[in-house]
Amino acid sequence: MPSPTRVLSVLLLVLACLGAGGCDSSGVERAAEDVRQQAEEVRAKAEDARRRAEGVGDRAREVSRRLQRRVRRVLEEFEQAVPAASRPAPVSNGRTGTSEVDRYLQETIRSVDAYWTETLLRAGQPEPRVGFTTVPPGAAARTACNVIADDTAAFYCTGDDTIYISEQLASDLWRGINDDFPGQRAGYGRAVGDFGLAYVVAHEYAHNVQFELGFYELQPRGGGVKAFELQADCMAGLWGNSVYRAGRIKPGDVEEAMSTALAAGDFDYSNENHHGTPDERRAAWLLGYRSGDPSRCQELVVAS
Repeated sequence: MPSPTRVLSVLLLVLACLGAGGCDSSGVERAAEDVRQQAEEVRAKAEDARRRAEGVGDRAREVSRRLQRRVRRVLEEFEQAVPAASRPAPVSNGRTGTSEVDRYLQETIRSVDAYWTETLLRAGQPEPRVGFTTVPPGAAARTACNVIADDTAAFYCTGDDTIYISEQLASDLWRGINDDFPGQRAGYGRAVGDFGLAYVVAHEYAHNVQFELGFYELQPRGGGVKAFELQADCMAGLWGNSVYRAGRIKPGDVEEAMSTALAAGDFDYSNENHHGTPDERRAAWLLGYRSGDPSRCQELVVAS
């Protein structure tokens, strides 16, 4: 490609000839023609570079569109494949011991796992696989996500494909004495009850489903996690809907889930780990619970 310096040199030569009268007309014409040829080459190269750059952008956009179409197709198949879920065994109204909470946690994870296993298999997707670890009071567990699972743990780790739930947090949430939820500290909701705890478990399991289906690939770099947290809330509501359709919802369950979703919201808008406001999180859970339609949960990611 001719350099801008070379083109400029030829132009200066033409101007010098014209100004000094030292070049004959044929020389000037040859120099001018050289300038025109060089300029045409520059324009052609620039146009080619522009087309190639546009082609790269078009390919990237097409990859993104293909991925989104794949996700939407999977979710549309889900709509025809949503099973009823079993509900964890009824619990007593007396004092809750750690062993009782742990038993309920295990029953809940089995129920949520059974729901998503049947849903995915009916939709022609692989069976979900995820580990589940409860952390005893006062203990700590190493994870593959560079965080320690301790008495505050309630998260899904993609590094080791495991859900970590603290027995202490679960027991405190069940009894409604955990005041560490951001929305609750701001005066929104209260993390309480067995179904409030089930909401947390179903939310974390939803993150595993998101990971296995490739939803996280839709996340723009530096885009924050809010859309995917709200989608997980909605997916937790889907499981709640299946419990309702199976006739296993008991009075107060829906209120416990909504109250806990409110308590889990936050207002830390500038933080990329912002999960959504209390009202947004409650609305997301209700979207899944009321519709029972997995494709509705995808709207929360697309809208972001």
